Amino acid sequence: MPPAPSARADGTAGIGYQESLRDLPDALADALLQCGQQRSWRRGQMVMRQGAPCDALVVALEGRLAATLGRSDGHDTLLRWLDPGELLALPAVLGGMRATVSVEAQGPARTLHVPRATFVALLRSHPEGAISIAVLLSRRLGALFRFAEHHGSPSLDERLDHALQRLARSQGQPDGAGGVRLKATQAELAHAAGASRQRVHLALKALQAQGRLELGYGWVRLLPPAG
Repeated sequence: MPPAPSARADGTAGIGYQESLRDLPDALADALLQCGQQRSWRRGQMVMRQGAPCDALVVALEGRLAATLGRSDGHDTLLRWLDPGELLALPAVLGGMRATVSVEAQGPARTLHVPRATFVALLRSHPEGAISIAVLLSRRLGALFRFAEHHGSPSLDERLDHALQRLARSQGQPDGAGGVRLKATQAELAHAAGASRQRVHLALKALQAQGRLELGYGWVRLLPPAG
């Protein structure tokens, strides 16, 4: 079994916002907020559906929004939960593609929608912002390659390790003792690792027995390396 995911020495475990409004120049971020239209969502509603036309940049504002990727067997893989301020549908909007992932509200949520024509016009008038968007897309391409490498592994241990790291980066919270607490059910972790809940339960129990993580009802605590 590969080393279990754990907190970094500084207690952050790589936790931080994904590509978001905070990564853009203030002028462009403010313009997007002013030009966009807010929408509210209820649990179970689809903000974006993989393969559907997408003609607006979407900004996650608040609430629990899950990004999933459809598989050839008809099931979905949970990629992660989205951070407030995160930018969605950049490849679809700029490249004229269909939505590359699905996004579902898992509770009350709000998003901001900026029409494609407005977004493109803003990039033309904010060249520094356009460069920032290019950097964000480059990061996402790198993340896509890493996901393909790890999620294609036949080893459940490797897929579960990558899923825990991926979800902890987007939603983990330092616990003040060097660990990272992740709010996620075992069913959600199975969804993220592309395996049955029973198999993931056994793998998590094995990691807990090795002292690499702690399990609770609806949460997992990733422990810092021993010593």
